[in-house]
Amino acid sequence: MNSTSTATGTEFTKKTLDAFFNAIDEGTKQAYRMLWNALLSFLSAHWLSIIVVLAVILIIAAVRAVLGRWGMLGSVLYNYLYFGILFVIGLIWGSDVFASNWLTITGTVILYPACYLTVRVILDKTGLRRY
Repeated sequence: MNSTSTATGTEFTKKTLDAFFNAIDEGTKQAYRMLWNALLSFLSAHWLSIIVVLAVILIIAAVRAVLGRWGMLGSVLYNYLYFGILFVIGLIWGSDVFASNWLTITGTVILYPACYLTVRVILDKTGLRRY
């Protein structure tokens, strides 16, 4: 007698679906690793140019804010703050953190409003934000 069992019915379906979802998860993590490595490689090769471009954008936004158009400065500050925090999170926990649902939830519930309110406080304290 053969004592091996074959997956039948719901067992087969469950195993197939589990394997499918695990493959999607691993593929997503691998894609994030590849993109993160490419980003770090690019940043390390061109760090001075990137800093100069970001500084020029910030200076242009600050000049426009002094002239009364503070919207660009708010947007630039928000994006620098938000993506800067995401970059630090990626440096600390690695690229796999971007594939997790907790970062999506945390970003939506905590990070978006925190960055928005921080930029609002900065603009209010400097007197550049007008109602």
